[in-house]
Amino acid sequence: MILRFLAVTVIASLLSACSMFQTAPKPPAPKSVQAITQWDTEGRVGIRTPNDAVSGNFNWHESPTEFSLNIYGPFGQGATKLSGVNGKKVTLAYEDKTIVGKDAASLLKQKLGWEFPVNQVTYWMRGLPYPYTPYQSKRNPKTHLLEQLQQDGWKITYKKFSKVEGLQLPQTMQVARPPYRVNLIITDWTVQ
Repeated sequence: MILRFLAVTVIASLLSACSMFQTAPKPPAPKSVQAITQWDTEGRVGIRTPNDAVSGNFNWHESPTEFSLNIYGPFGQGATKLSGVNGKKVTLAYEDKTIVGKDAASLLKQKLGWEFPVNQVTYWMRGLPYPYTPYQSKRNPKTHLLEQLQQDGWKITYKKFSKVEGLQLPQTMQVARPPYRVNLIITDWTVQ
């Protein structure tokens, strides 16, 4: 009887101790794609340039103050990391080299020969046109989701969307301006 009382007391104490440690509440989901202020994605990427073809995995973190884009092959081989503090400093790391600059797209072009409009893609990834330049778009008549976007000389084709926190976000897309082409298959989205 005393053992049972002690066991119940110990279990009750442990349970009450656990309830004292609370996790931070999860921020509410954005009400629209335009309202997304921070996101993380991961998936597969295929990049074709005039001199190269690269495929691998990627993960991308974007917030109002910083970003980080990692592209890597099997077992982390051939990793390329582009990160920065928005509007201030960008770092490109690849093949044991680290280069610092002010513009992500310029660093990629100068050092890797990749033409990739990083600023615009942060919008295109969410199925939105870049808000600072003119564009043409084609929407699916039934879903009203983008099928194609043409902007700044690039053609963005959306092949598949997935529902994330109640929002339709791209899952499969292509960003192309010959001879450059980037195919993205997004396997995971986290949005705030």
